[in-house]
Amino acid sequence: MTSIRRSAVDRRAQLVEIGLELLPTTPVQELTIDEVARRAGISRSLLFHYFPTKRDYYTAVTRAAARALEEHLLAGGEPGAAQVPGMLDRYVGWVETFREAHLSFVRGAAGGDPWVAEVYEETRERLVDVALTALDLPDDARRRQLVRSWFAFTEDLVGQWTREPTMSRDELLALLRDVLDRLTAR
Repeated sequence: MTSIRRSAVDRRAQLVEIGLELLPTTPVQELTIDEVARRAGISRSLLFHYFPTKRDYYTAVTRAAARALEEHLLAGGEPGAAQVPGMLDRYVGWVETFREAHLSFVRGAAGGDPWVAEVYEETRERLVDVALTALDLPDDARRRQLVRSWFAFTEDLVGQWTREPTMSRDELLALLRDVLDRLTAR
């Protein structure tokens, strides 16, 4: 396989894209540098020219996956509070499609993996901002804490539901919205 001469920016983007393509079937921590390099048509050592360490590569892929999740959740463009049901529906669909990779991301953050935790916290805080704005809620410590906790509940319940659905999708979405409304009631 002949490698194509690319700029450093293009090559980095290509390598991250390969990582993203592998994520649905392989947790980020299990991506092999050899497989990524093989798919890119480059040597392992050249990959390390663009990403000095495995952790740097994994962090870049994790950040790209988090951005893709955010873009997916915000894709509906609904105004204000109408944004929340669409985001919830898109989130459930995301977890259904990318369950193992998503759970790996959530568990990696909870397991104390610092680079995953950093990306996870950044992503969650941006989503908390979106939820507070969409629901027209004050951005204070109490509401942020409640919405963060609701996200944790939502991640856990949706992860379990995708493995063992104990209610319909509509019931799940209604429950998630009801819990959010109760937690954030003024």
